Amino acid sequence: MFSNKNLNKIISLLNESDKQTVFSDQPEPLSIDDKRYFAESLKQYSQFGETIYGRENLQEIVERITKMVETAKRMVTETQDDVVDSVNAGRHMKLMDAACKDLQKSANEIMIHERRMSAAYEDIAEGLKKYYDVQ
Repeated sequence: MFSNKNLNKIISLLNESDKQTVFSDQPEPLSIDDKRYFAESLKQYSQFGETIYGRENLQEIVERITKMVETAKRMVTETQDDVVDSVNAGRHMKLMDAACKDLQKSANEIMIHERRMSAAYEDIAEGLKKYYDVQ
């Protein structure tokens, strides 16, 4: 099946140690730029946390918007004398109320994901601090 020529090519391919293949266990060596980028990233790690933890209190903002929607609904229903206007206003308030509930639901999901992100961020920081000076 195999000629001696093909077998020699296969053997020479297997003996080449300097070529990287998909099955190689060793990663490519890091360049100087990669090392510099890593060092700069370590210096800025705490700044990443500001973004991860968020600067605004999402729950407080959602509560304020919810209160605004409730107040708007009450004010509109109190001032409507015309039947046609009250029907339109009721429809608009119903849509706004549904949007408010979507906002609350989305905010809750975001807060859950923020907690997960914060935990992962802290786990990464602990791992990095074992070997590097993280700021």
